Amino acid sequence: MTVMASATIAPMLPRMADAFHDTPDVEFLSKLVLTMPALVITLWAPFAGAVIDRFGRTRFLRANLLLYALAGASGFVLSDLHHILIGRAFLGLAVAAVMTCVQALAGDYFAGPVRTRYVSIQSMFMSGGGLIFVTLGGLLAEVSWRAPFLVYLLALVSLVLVVIYLDEPVRAPPPRRDPADAGAATAASVWRSLPWSGIATVYSMQFFAMTMYYVVSTQLPFYLREIGVHSSLMAGLAIACASGVSMLSTLRFARLLRATSHVTVYAMGFCLMAAGFLFISLASGAPSVMLGASVTGLGMGLVFPNGSTWMLSLADPRVRGRLAGGLAAAIFLGQFTSPIIAEPFAARFGLSHLYFGGGVVLFAVAAGLAFLRLRQVRRQVAGNSTAEPAGASIVVEESPR
Repeated sequence: MTVMASATIAPMLPRMADAFHDTPDVEFLSKLVLTMPALVITLWAPFAGAVIDRFGRTRFLRANLLLYALAGASGFVLSDLHHILIGRAFLGLAVAAVMTCVQALAGDYFAGPVRTRYVSIQSMFMSGGGLIFVTLGGLLAEVSWRAPFLVYLLALVSLVLVVIYLDEPVRAPPPRRDPADAGAATAASVWRSLPWSGIATVYSMQFFAMTMYYVVSTQLPFYLREIGVHSSLMAGLAIACASGVSMLSTLRFARLLRATSHVTVYAMGFCLMAAGFLFISLASGAPSVMLGASVTGLGMGLVFPNGSTWMLSLADPRVRGRLAGGLAAAIFLGQFTSPIIAEPFAARFGLSHLYFGGGVVLFAVAAGLAFLRLRQVRRQVAGNSTAEPAGASIVVEESPR
């Protein structure tokens, strides 16, 4: 559901821009159609997390899957670009709730290595969804730019499955605010005990990763036009390569994490994404663009489950929904911010230079993370490291290796 929210309509953005060519700032607004849900998710997800911590997960999930289908499909019938943006905003409300509920349920249902395997499988299905729905969006966009909006009705199938198979988990009660009740943890004590530096690290890394990754989804169809490829299907296939190939690295994520650390996995993922960006910047045709998108996807296939697994390992069960909402907000803030940051750079220097510059930035971040990890390992070898509470540094929840 989260991947479909934006990826499905990405291939038809140039055609929609053509359809509304008389609308001021149409090229920017058409890209905003892709990322508008992300802005709403950023604002609403933390509140959605508070709702499910207090009132439960599954009923809220069911209601928002219905909203997802209706708001997502609204673009098929709306005839004004600004009205389409409003429909996408309501889709963002639904996605925020769906993503927050699902992440919280993962923490409720699973723990330890089983949770790591689950997150790997979840990420693999997200990658597969990207491959299927972006390709389907490209095919439908060849018929009509409106047709990809109908794909959102598939949320009704998910709604049926949720009703049949998902039960409300037994959870710890939310932290109480009554200071007179000495036997219950107060809300303040729970929040103070959280490993905030580790949580902030996860949020910032996921924000950065999504900001960079969505340069592919929002800019690649226009970049293909720039190098002479005008097919919406080809644009869909290029974006689908990034999602589909990420399944390969996701399948190795759990084993890789057991052998190394969260920080190392982030460094590896960003290094792969950097290589993909550089490939795209040098591309002269669709095959080389697909190669670059595929390498970028390999990196994202490590980054996304890495952040989810790390966050769930740090979250107190009593506030898991709110922390999951914060993670969703960080991820989708990156999606929304991506075209706002990229568009001025692309307008001034061109899309090939945008991808080249993005690759350099990704390499720099990967190198910085690798340096931090190497320094910590050297301190451990030298016997100078001191015990820290979980989450007290950037390398919390590491493998003992």
